[in-house]
Amino acid sequence: MNTMGDPSVTGVSDEYDATREYLEYISELQRDWDEAEARGDDSVQTSPRMRETLSQVVRADVRHGARVTMPPTEAGPYSLSELALRTLIRNAVDAVPGAMSLRTAVDYADTPEWGVRGLPERVLCRVSLSTASGDLRALADDVRTSVVSECSRELALGGLTVDVHIEDLHD
Repeated sequence: MNTMGDPSVTGVSDEYDATREYLEYISELQRDWDEAEARGDDSVQTSPRMRETLSQVVRADVRHGARVTMPPTEAGPYSLSELALRTLIRNAVDAVPGAMSLRTAVDYADTPEWGVRGLPERVLCRVSLSTASGDLRALADDVRTSVVSECSRELALGGLTVDVHIEDLHD
């Protein structure tokens, strides 16, 4: 026997009435808002200052990227922005004499939280290496070591895989 939607079932009737009243209330509020907006009522308009503040917040959010989950510390769990992670990686690459960071991509562990990245698992560094270096493979290994050690030292990211792709050569 299907009793879904049947308001005569004990207990369901009260929930059905409450839901119907709530939906009517929301519809009434939406109608009132639309009417006030159509009249140009200032109470439902955002000020230029508010619009500018919202724009700044959105731009900052886009610039910084999603939050990245980090290993918990003694002080508790924390996260940092994708921008901060990429900056740390870029600085680690650029710290190697003869190497310049071009682009960085990060693969993250899955996370159920919307708008948040899981722990970084793999980093792909696209680099330009100096032609003055006799051994490009050794220089790429130095880049890998620098990124792994910096991420381990600064962020306690152990077991991070770092791939180095030599995209360009420079003098």
